Amino acid sequence: MVACVQHHVAAKRYLCATDADYYAALSEASKHSLRLQGGPMTADEVEEFAQTPHLERILMVRRCDDGGKVAGGDTPSLDHYLGIMEGVLRDYHN
Repeated sequence: MVACVQHHVAAKRYLCATDADYYAALSEASKHSLRLQGGPMTADEVEEFAQTPHLERILMVRRCDDGGKVAGGDTPSLDHYLGIMEGVLRDYHN
């Protein structure tokens, strides 16, 4: 989880550089913050970031965060997330 938080902005920059549909789906406010964060990654940055451990999980968390910003979406109960967190903790300690 630490890596997912640590690389949250980099994941956005990476996705914008590698997925035109991802960039197109960003709100104007998110595009503005992207410019402030350095814009989409360069080809060299993409190549380097692609080697980041746990890249797929980092990108998944980024996409989940984006999905959580959809107004009017259904949000599962806290119990739903507690079950997921317990499973992750069990896997981590095994």
